[in-house]
Amino acid sequence: MDVFFVYLLIVSATPLFLWDQRKNLALLHIPFILLLWVYFGMYATMDLTMGMHVIGVSLFVINLVFAHVAAYLIYAKPVIKRKADPKSNLNIIK
Repeated sequence: MDVFFVYLLIVSATPLFLWDQRKNLALLHIPFILLLWVYFGMYATMDLTMGMHVIGVSLFVINLVFAHVAAYLIYAKPVIKRKADPKSNLNIIK
């Protein structure tokens, strides 16, 4: 549970990193973060059914995939696009 709490803290900061370049993506991610915090509160205070655990793990996996897609869009895609376009390298040199 400690690792899940640390993950919650990190994922809660994700929209801040996305805000400059991808505002729509950041706004789309906020409801999933809120649902994860609700799940964490329910997990810490009550016994959950198997269905609730499945929902919690599904939210975790969705957020994990979302974080990887966002990282690709922000960091990897511009680098790949720059390497594919030789004219952009000339602009950097000038």
